[in-house]
Amino acid sequence: FQHISVCDNISNHSVAFPIVSTLNDPYILAWLCRGLAEDSMLFLVLLLGACTQPWAAFASNCTAQDQQQALVDIYNAWGGPGWRRKDNWLDTSLECEDSGTQLPAHCCWHGVLCCLSETCEIGDRPDIDRCGCEPGLAWAIELDSNNLEGNFSSMDHSIFACELFGLRLPNNKLKGPIGQDFTVYRKLGYAELQDNSLQGPLPKGLGDIFSLWLFFLARNLLEGPVPADICGENSKLFFLSLEKNRFSGGIDLAKCTQLGYFYGEGNNFSAVFTSAIPTLPTLRGVYMGQNNIRGVIPRGDFLDRLPHLEELGLFQNHLSGPLPEMTMFSMQYISFADNRFTGRIPNTWSRVARPDLRVFLQTNYLSCCGTNPLPAEELTVVADTLRIDEVYQGVDYSAPILPPFLELSDVLEPVRVFPRQSFKATGLRCPQLKLSELVDFEPIPGHPTSNLQWYLDPSYYMFEKCVCEEGLQLVNLTKPGRLPYLECQAPELVASDGSDSWEEAYPWAIVIIVVVGCFLLITMLLGLYLYKGTEVVQRLNNLKKRMHGLPTSGPFTAVVTDIQGWTALCAQFPELSWKVLSIHNSILRKARWNNFGSTHETEGDSFTMVFYDAKDAVAFCLQAQQMLSMQQWPIHKEINSEEQSTPLMSSYVNPVSDLPLKKSRSISSLSILQPLSSSHPLTSTTKHHGVDQDKNVNIDVQVRMGLASGFLCPGESLHAHPTIEFAKEVSDAAVGGQILMEGSTFDAIKDVLGELGTVDAQGMHLDRLRMRRVFSWPAFFLCRFIAPPSAASEDAVVLDMGTYTKSRPDQEQKQTRPAPNSSFPARSSRSFLLTPLSPKLSLTGYAQKSASPEELHLYQVLSAAGAERAKGWGSNLRLKSRLSLKDSLSKGYFDAPGTLAAPLGISKSPADASLPLVTTVFAAVEHARVFSSREIRHVERGLLACACTCLDQVKGDGYLCRSFGNLKLMLCFSKPEAALAWSCAMQECMMARPWPRAAMKEPFKEMLDQHGNFIFRGPRLKIGISFGRPDSIQPDHLGRADYHGDCVNSAARFMEGAAQGGMIVCERDVAMRAAEAWSSMQSSSEAEQTTETTLQVSRSWSASQSAHSSHEQQQTPRDGQLQQDLSPSPASAVLSSPPDEVKLKAPAFSRASPCSEPLYLLQPPLPAVACSPKPALRDGNGSGNLQNLGSIHVFWLGMFRFKGITHTKSMVHVLQDKLASRAAGYAPKSMNPGAATLVSQLQPKGPSVSTYRVPLPVVECLPNLQEPRRMATSVRFELEGSQRGSDSILSKLSSSSVKKKLSTHSQ
Repeated sequence: FQHISVCDNISNHSVAFPIVSTLNDPYILAWLCRGLAEDSMLFLVLLLGACTQPWAAFASNCTAQDQQQALVDIYNAWGGPGWRRKDNWLDTSLECEDSGTQLPAHCCWHGVLCCLSETCEIGDRPDIDRCGCEPGLAWAIELDSNNLEGNFSSMDHSIFACELFGLRLPNNKLKGPIGQDFTVYRKLGYAELQDNSLQGPLPKGLGDIFSLWLFFLARNLLEGPVPADICGENSKLFFLSLEKNRFSGGIDLAKCTQLGYFYGEGNNFSAVFTSAIPTLPTLRGVYMGQNNIRGVIPRGDFLDRLPHLEELGLFQNHLSGPLPEMTMFSMQYISFADNRFTGRIPNTWSRVARPDLRVFLQTNYLSCCGTNPLPAEELTVVADTLRIDEVYQGVDYSAPILPPFLELSDVLEPVRVFPRQSFKATGLRCPQLKLSELVDFEPIPGHPTSNLQWYLDPSYYMFEKCVCEEGLQLVNLTKPGRLPYLECQAPELVASDGSDSWEEAYPWAIVIIVVVGCFLLITMLLGLYLYKGTEVVQRLNNLKKRMHGLPTSGPFTAVVTDIQGWTALCAQFPELSWKVLSIHNSILRKARWNNFGSTHETEGDSFTMVFYDAKDAVAFCLQAQQMLSMQQWPIHKEINSEEQSTPLMSSYVNPVSDLPLKKSRSISSLSILQPLSSSHPLTSTTKHHGVDQDKNVNIDVQVRMGLASGFLCPGESLHAHPTIEFAKEVSDAAVGGQILMEGSTFDAIKDVLGELGTVDAQGMHLDRLRMRRVFSWPAFFLCRFIAPPSAASEDAVVLDMGTYTKSRPDQEQKQTRPAPNSSFPARSSRSFLLTPLSPKLSLTGYAQKSASPEELHLYQVLSAAGAERAKGWGSNLRLKSRLSLKDSLSKGYFDAPGTLAAPLGISKSPADASLPLVTTVFAAVEHARVFSSREIRHVERGLLACACTCLDQVKGDGYLCRSFGNLKLMLCFSKPEAALAWSCAMQECMMARPWPRAAMKEPFKEMLDQHGNFIFRGPRLKIGISFGRPDSIQPDHLGRADYHGDCVNSAARFMEGAAQGGMIVCERDVAMRAAEAWSSMQSSSEAEQTTETTLQVSRSWSASQSAHSSHEQQQTPRDGQLQQDLSPSPASAVLSSPPDEVKLKAPAFSRASPCSEPLYLLQPPLPAVACSPKPALRDGNGSGNLQNLGSIHVFWLGMFRFKGITHTKSMVHVLQDKLASRAAGYAPKSMNPGAATLVSQLQPKGPSVSTYRVPLPVVECLPNLQEPRRMATSVRFELEGSQRGSDSILSKLSSSSVKKKLSTHSQ
C-alpha cells in the first residue's frame, strides 16, 4: 500500500516532473509502480537519472534574473508607460514576500505571479496553489485589459518556458504572429489571447504543449487552416475558442480526445470536421455558426459519435437537404437557423423534446406538406430568399402538419422578423409549440408547462391558427397547386375581390417608376440648361457692352479693315465710289452692332473697331465677309466710242505693288488679281459686243481684315495704342477677303470655334449649337446604336499661317538679297530644297514659347462654308520686306505636303479626295521617361533645334506636324529621299549638340567603336518612316496640318515596335524608292552649284582621335584653307574631333562616283578600298568645298507584324557610313510587344547589307568655342557633366589650336 500511495502521488503531481508527466499512459504508470513494488534499486536509479537529467538541463535556462530582465523588455516593447496598471513595475529593489516566502522583486509587479513552493502538500493543487515548482520563477502573467500595445513576438517565451502555467493577455492591442517559439512551453495550462490583433496562421506543434487545457484566440485576425496537430497524443485541451477570425478549410479534432467545448463561429470554415472522427465522449459543445459550410449533413457524420453533446450551433451557413436524425438525449441547445433545410422534422427528434431544450429552426425552407422541393445544389447557389411556395412544386394536404410528438398551443406570440425569410412576418402572430398528449410529461423546475422553446417558421404548418395584429387583415395569396401563403396587410390595400394589389405583388415596379421619373426629370433639366442655360446672362453682358461704348480699361480686341484697291477704284470710277463706300460702311456698321463693338476711328475706306471680347471681334469679321460676298455691287455702264483706243482697265494700276506677297512655300506664280478669282478680288469685267456696244463693268469689293488683342490700362488712351498699330500691321499682311489675327487673339478664341461656326450673314446663331449639344447627349448614351453627331466640320476653320520675325534696321541695311516682288517666283518641280528665309539660328536659343515683340504669329480664320477660298490664297501674305519666316518649324498650314489637295470646311468626305503621296516620319528619344519634367524641357529645346537645322539643310518641303510632350516629333515630307536625308542628318546633329549633364548620363553615355570614334553621344533618337497616301489632311486645334491614315499609323508603329535608339527604320520599298530618286538626281545635277547654310552650334565635343587627324592631314586637299585636323572623313564612323561649332552643309548633287553601286536594294556592299574616300566638289568660283557624297548602308531587319496593320512588313534600317559601327550593337527584336511582333529574321533574297553613294549633309567642325551665357559657362563643365575627365579629353584632341583654345576657355 505504501508503494501504491507513492504511485498515486506521482500520478497526482505529474506536473512537477517533466519526464513522468510525459508518460501519461496508465499502463506505463502501472509498470513504474510495479518496479517500485519489487524494490528494484537498479530500476529506481535509472528512473531518477532519466528524470533529473532533462529537468536539470531544462531548468538551467530559467533563472529569476533572466525572467526579470525579460519582463523589463516586455514593458519596453509593449508600451509600458501607457499601461492602465503598472504597479511596482521596473522596481528591482522591492522586497517581495508572498505567503511567507521571500521572492524576487518582479514577483510583486502587477500581473506577475511566481511559484511559492517547490513541493506540494497533501490537498494542495499545483494549478491553484502555485506549488511543485521552483520558487521565484514566474508562474503566471496576467495583464488583461491593460492597454498593451506592440508585437506579440517581442516576448521571449523560452525564458518563461520552465514554470509558466498561465498567460492571460486578453483585450489589449497586441499584433503580429503568435510565432513558432510559442510551443516551447511544457507546463502551460491556460493561454488567453482573445480580443487582440494577432495575425498570421497558427504555429505548428501546439499539440506538444500537453498540459494546455484552455486556449482562447477569439476576435483576432488569424487566418489559414487550423493545424492538424493542434492536439497532441495526450493533449488535455478542454476549451478551444477560435471564433471571429479568418480561419478557412476544415478542422481535424481526431486527437482532441479530452476536448469539451469548441467555438469556431464567424470564420470561413467549409466543413465541420475534415475527417471521420472517433467517439469523443467529453465533447459537450460545438459552435460553428456564421461560416461557409455547405452541402447536406449525412447520417452518422458526427452526431452519432458525440454521445454527450449538449450544445450544437450551425446557424447562418449554407446547409441544405433534410434535417439530421437526432439520437442524443443530453441536448440542451440546437440552432440550425438561417440555412436552407427542406422537408419535415424527423420523428427521432422526439428524444430531445423537452421544455428546457432550445431549438432554433427559423429562416429555413422546412414544410410539413410540400412536395418536389428544388434540388439542394440550386438552393445553395441562389443568393436571394425564395418564397416558400416557390421552393416546393406541389402540396400534400393529407400529411400531418406537425410530428406526432408536437402540437399547436393556444398561446400566440409575435413572429420574429429576420432579414431573410420565406414569408412576410410583419404583423403576424402564431401559436407556440408544445408537447402532444402522446408524450409523457413530467414538470421540470422552471418549466411547469408543456410549452416548448422551439422557434419554427409558421409556413411549416401552413399558417395554422395564425392571426394578424390589430388593424391588419390576413390575406390569402396562395397560388394554384402550391403551398398556402398568407400575409398581413392593411384593409385599404386589400382589393375587394380578395386578390393582392400590384404594389404588393410587384414592389420593384415602384422603384423602377421612381428611377425612370428622376432620370427623365434630370434629362429635361439638363436639356433645358444646354438649350437656354446661359442665354439670359449672355444677353445681359451684351447689353452692358453696348451701354459702355468704347472700353476704358481691361482687355480688348482691335479690328482694322481696309478695301483692297480702293484708291484705284476711286480714280477709275469716281461716280460709283461713294455709293460703294456707303454700302460698305452700312455692312460693317450692321455687323459691328450685331456683335457689340464700337468704332474707334475711320479714315476713308478703313475702319478701326474695338471689341471687349475677341470672340465678338472674330464673329464681326466672319459676318461682315459673308455679307460682303453676298452683296450685289453697282455695275458701271459706258458707251464705247470709236475714239476710245485705250481699254478701260488699262489705267488700273495695282496700288500695293510695292508690298510684295511673301510666302513660305510657293504654289504657283500668283498675282494679286487674276489668280485669286476664287476669292473674288476687286475686279472690273467688260463685255465686248462690238465697237459701239455697251461696256458693263462689274465691281467686286474685297475687304481685308486684321485683328490684335491687348490690354488697356486705366487712364490710357486708345489713340495710337500699340494694339491698334499691331492690328493695322496684321491687316496690311492680309489679302482682299482674308481675315488674319495674331497669336493672342487666337489663344482667346481657340476654344469657341464651335460658336463661331454658327456665324452667317445674319449673325451668330447659338441655338444651332445648343441643339447640337442637346442631341449629342442621347447619342453619347446610345453610342452602341447610333453615331454621335460630328461637329468638327461645322466649326470655324483656323489655319496657322506661320511665325515671322522683324529684322532690325541695322540688319535691313546689311541684307544683300533684294525684296521679292508682288508676283511669286515659280520654283522647279524637280527641286525640293527649301531656301531658308530666316537668319542663322542658334540651337541653344530655339523654342522660346512666349512670343517676343519682334515676332508675328499669324492665323487665318474662315467660316466653314467658305473655307475652300483659303486654297486660292495658299501661303501668300502681303508681308513687308522686314518680315521673314522665323525658321523651318514655323511654316504655315499650306506649306505642309498635300494640304492644297485636301478639302476644308463643309465639303465631301476627306477619304473621297485624291490626296498626294506623302512620307511620314515619327522620331522619339529612347528612354525619355528617365528625365524629369525640367530636364525634358531642356532636351526638347535641343531636339527641336536639331530638327529645325536639319530641315534647313535637307532639300525638301519638310513640315513639323506636331511636337509631343514626351520628346516625340511627327513630320511630313513630300518625298521619301528628303525624309531619309533629314533622318540621317538628325542622327549626326543629335550627337553634336551640347546636351546638359542629365542627358549625358546613363543610358545616354558616350560610346566609342573599336577605332576610338564616337558612335553614340547624348540622347538616342529612334526614327520610323512610312510612305503612302493619307486618308485625310485637316487642321488641328492649333491650325497645324494633321494627317490621318494607315501610313501615319505605320510610321508610329515602326518607331515604337521595331526601332531602337539611334536607328532609322523603314520598309524595304521606301529605301528602294529613295535610292532610285538619288540615282536620277545624281545623273541630272552635274552642273548644279552647292547650296549651303551655316548653323552655329554651341557644343562641347568629348574626344577626338589623333590617329584619325593625322590620316586627314595626309588625304584631305588644302583647298580653301579648311581646318584639316577638324575635317571628318566620309568613311569614318563619326566626327573625330571635339568641335564647339558645327556647320551642316546641304550639298548639291554631283556625278556619281565611278565606284558607286547600282541603286537598288539588297545589292552587295562595295569594298571600302575600291572607293575614293573623299571626292571633292567645286563651287561656281572654283574654290574647294566639303564632299557631298557619302555612303549609306541599308541593313536587313526582319519581317514584322504591327498592331493595326494586317500585312507583314519587310523592315530595314539605314545608317550613314559615319555611324555604321552602330549596326554591331543592333539585334532584330520587337521593342514593344504591344505594337509589333518579329515574325522572321530570314531575308527573302539577296544579302543583308546594301551600300549606296548618296548626297548627304556634311558636318564641318569649326574651332570657335564661344558659347551663349545661358548654357554652360565652360567646356570643362559640360565635359564633367558627361562623366569624362578634362585630362583624358585634352589628351585625345588632335588639333593643337583646339587644345590651346579649349584650355584658355576652361580657365
